[in-house]
This record gives sequence, structure tokens and C-alpha cells, in this order.
Amino acid sequence: MPASGPVTSGYRPTEGAAAFEAVELTRSYRLEGVSVDALRGVSLRIEPGEFVAIVGPSGSGKSTLMHLLGCLDRPTAGTLRVNGVDVATLDDSGLADLRNQVVGFVFQSFHLLGRTSALENVALPLVYRGVGRGERRRRAREALESVGLGHRMDHRPSQMSGGEQQRVAIARALVGDPKVVLADEPTGNLDTRNGEEVMGILARLNAERGVAVVLVTHEAEVAARARRRIHVRDGLIELDDAAAAPGDAR
Repeated sequence: MPASGPVTSGYRPTEGAAAFEAVELTRSYRLEGVSVDALRGVSLRIEPGEFVAIVGPSGSGKSTLMHLLGCLDRPTAGTLRVNGVDVATLDDSGLADLRNQVVGFVFQSFHLLGRTSALENVALPLVYRGVGRGERRRRAREALESVGLGHRMDHRPSQMSGGEQQRVAIARALVGDPKVVLADEPTGNLDTRNGEEVMGILARLNAERGVAVVLVTHEAEVAARARRRIHVRDGLIELDDAAAAPGDAR
């Protein structure tokens, strides 16, 4: 995709900009010599502080869209602005800076370091910002306390339940004070009770801190907690429902 301006390594946010603005995004892949269109011209705008669920059946393109919004992948065509910055103007170093400073990630499989304590797992993103060890640990403790795990800081993932591991992952997403949290099937590996606890934490994060939350899910009960639901099918947005949700936490 051609850049709309000079490609730079530095990320500079735009005050008051949308969290995400996509215009005619497409993403195609080559599979065994055949071009497959995962996204086929998606346009959307997500404002700061929104709580959005991206829903759709398997293969609909929702995870591809999540990866593009999180700058884990680049679009084949179209324009994507994150916090006002056109991602096409950033090189790989600039994209890494953007991810580290703006986006917190929560994955279905947690992606925690198995031999590392909860505290060290949560502090890890701050290492890449050059934050000193003492400050990293202080902020990691605060993040773990905010998700109710102040008593589990020294435990490794193998010593925790799935729900606790997901809360560690949320604390890791929060420790850098992100503008937006992207959650990919955050309850997919959890039982009902732990799933409800995780969704409660995300709802409180959105309501109390004003952090935009964008989650991918195929579960109707999870999507109902969001205030806006974007339905994706066959690589296109088929419905954008911005009505207030029954599970509104505010």
C-alpha cells in the first residue's frame, strides 16, 4: 500500500482524533497461488471511549480486521488511521511504537511467559519503553491490584486458573495506560463465571478510565455487553448497531 506521506519511524499522536478510522480497507492473502480476500472494503470510525464488539461467523474477517486495527498486519489497500496517524506513513519501528504506546492487547490464549511471575509478565511492555525497574514494578503492582490480583503477583501462570491468567493479561494491557484495548475472544477459553468476571473488568475499564474497548467475539452474550456491535460477514460490514446495549455498565 503506498504511503500518503513520508515514511517515518516516530509515532506522533493527533490530539482529539478518532481511536480508529478506516476507509475502504482490504486485505488479501495468497494461498497456494490463489488470492483470497479476507476484507473487501471496510470503512468504520471508532471514537475514544467507545465500547465496541466486532461479531461474525468463523471466516468472516473479524480477526483480520482486529489485526489491522492493532497494527499487527498492514492492509493491502485503503487507509487506516490510528489515533489520527496514517499507518502507511510509519515504518516497522514506528508501528511498534504505536502498538506499545496506544494499544493494549488481550488474547484468547493469554500469551503469558510461563516461567515468569505475574508481576514480571505485566511489567514487560514497559521494558520496551525504557522504564526503570522500580517504576515498572510499581506500575505493574497497581495494574494487578486493579484487576483483583494483588495477592497473586509472585505466582507463575501455571499456578493460576484460566480466569486469573486472563486478568493478568488484562493488567498487562493496562500497564502502559493505552488509549484502546483490543480483546480477541477474551472469554473463549473461560467458563461462564470467569468469562463474566473478565467482561466486568473490561466494562469497568471503559466506564471508569474512558479507555476504548474493541473486542472480537462470536458469543452473543459477550457482544451484548458492548454499546455498539459491528457485524462482519464475507469480509464486509453488514450491520453497524450503535444502539445502547442491555448490559450497559455506565
